[in-house]
Amino acid sequence: MITAIVRKEFIATVRDGRLLTLGCSLLLIFIGFLLASTFQLQQLRQEKESVGITAKEQWNTQSVKNPHAAAHYGIYVFKPDLPVAALDSGLRPFIGQSLWLEPHKRNLERFNPSADDILANRFGQTTTSFVLYALLPLLIVALTFNSVSQERERGTLRMLHSLGVNATALVFGKLLGLLAAFSLVLSPALIVALILLQQNFTLSVDDVLRLALLLLLFLVYYTIFVAIAIAASAYFKTSRVTLFCLLAFWLGGVFIAPRLGAVAAQSLAPNPDAKQFWAAIKQDIDQGINGDGSHEQREKAFEAQLLAQYNVSRKEDLPVGFVSLNRQFNDGYSVRIHALHFDRLRDNFTLQQHLTHLASWLGPSLAIRSLSMSLAGMDLAHQRHFEDAAEEYRHYFINLTEDWDRGRSHGTERGAKGEEADWRSVKDFDYNAPDLLFALHNVRLDIVVLLLWLTLALTLLTLSAKRLTP
Repeated sequence: MITAIVRKEFIATVRDGRLLTLGCSLLLIFIGFLLASTFQLQQLRQEKESVGITAKEQWNTQSVKNPHAAAHYGIYVFKPDLPVAALDSGLRPFIGQSLWLEPHKRNLERFNPSADDILANRFGQTTTSFVLYALLPLLIVALTFNSVSQERERGTLRMLHSLGVNATALVFGKLLGLLAAFSLVLSPALIVALILLQQNFTLSVDDVLRLALLLLLFLVYYTIFVAIAIAASAYFKTSRVTLFCLLAFWLGGVFIAPRLGAVAAQSLAPNPDAKQFWAAIKQDIDQGINGDGSHEQREKAFEAQLLAQYNVSRKEDLPVGFVSLNRQFNDGYSVRIHALHFDRLRDNFTLQQHLTHLASWLGPSLAIRSLSMSLAGMDLAHQRHFEDAAEEYRHYFINLTEDWDRGRSHGTERGAKGEEADWRSVKDFDYNAPDLLFALHNVRLDIVVLLLWLTLALTLLTLSAKRLTP
């Protein structure tokens, strides 16, 4: 019986002019955004690679100078974007595009694209992911709001009831038939997306797995909307009331929930402003933490320890460069303070992300958006992974220049010199994005939320079948 219902619903939906019209329109919109996004991502990747090579070559070709002075020239590094980012740009418009590595301090990323946008654009960005999580559910609502209520209005539901058709089989048959019809319409978009990504990027096994899992999660997301739409159509007496309620659900989940979640997160866990952030770092370095003493006290204690270690009475008599050793000691403490404050700030970002899910009761869109960004490698966790790798690289090349400075000078003299061969010996920054398991580990809560919504949708569908009357 259910097979016949699935077949009938599939054929009826495919023959429906609304599916062809709306489906083709969304397909064209999706392809247009995907083409633009793919071109932008490809261009951005090429620019990052080109600028990174140029910046490193400028570092390599520095003139003869003190190694520490060379370190202050700094090195720019860039986060490479995964090919899946063509489907979801995630946080890229709102974070810096490059990270400048220099001695003594840890920097935030620079050149935030949204800073150049007008205010209206920051709230009205339309991307490939917007089509997937916002417009396609609207297509589902438009095609399924009268899936049961129309049969009630036409009298066919009474006929089915008189023939002994099981109500549960009817609604679940409609669910499977509608999903099959939607999949048929969406398959050209998936084929086009795969072709574009293969032609423009080299897809690794991890990239393919990310794409496959993203497709599966969006299928779950669309199943939630289809199930809720059919349940509403079975519960409410008229198609008009059903459409109104489904549009309210779509609007609340897609547009209202993210804004409510953001407001709740900022209210419950506010971030410090930039001035407060850097002032707190400077204060902890100057005054010390956990009873470490002030900057001057730590320096005096270090000098006394160093003189005792080398059995000399004056720092001028040290067999190694005191200036470099003292600087490295202070930088070591500075690294601790910077790490403490940066981790605290980023932990607060993560807390805000979790607090945003307080609005998930309005719909599953928050969960799928977070999952999509994570699988695209454009979320907070991937950004933090890159920043930590860049910080390790900063320690590497700063410590290397300090080794040259300390080994080529004595006492308090500052005569150490480095040349091009030294600068070229600094290895390139080689960063590899974490794998799929890393992404899934950081979105466990979102997967749970999405599955809870799926369970709720199927439960509502089952309950609506039990209450279904002609």
